[in-house]
Amino acid sequence: MISIEHVGIAAKNTVELKDWYVRLFNFEVVYDNKKEMPTYFLKVGEAMIEIYPAKNEINNSSLDKTYQGVRHICFYTDDIEKENKNLIDNNVTIIEPLSDNKKGVKTIWFKDIEDNILHFIQRDKKLI
Repeated sequence: MISIEHVGIAAKNTVELKDWYVRLFNFEVVYDNKKEMPTYFLKVGEAMIEIYPAKNEINNSSLDKTYQGVRHICFYTDDIEKENKNLIDNNVTIIEPLSDNKKGVKTIWFKDIEDNILHFIQRDKKLI
């Protein structure tokens, strides 16, 4: 069996980005290498996000979800209205507001503090 263990995010400031994910979504820190610019693993359901120091910077703010390459991380939620309120209450940059399609799929697209594209999804019927 193959499954996704973690997704890596190279960060300008690993501490600030880790703190953002923990504060907004209550993700659990399961690893901290305690270096000057630490690497962290955050538990997200059955997978993890790795936040590690970037060696090179790019301007993510000009990229949208249609550019070539890995472009977003999607988090499943069973209460998208609650997550939407949390994003708004914390002044998170929303790039596509809460929407609901004819098949019962609700989504919200947003950015973290380093302009990485994320979204929440809630489905009437999960794909797997």
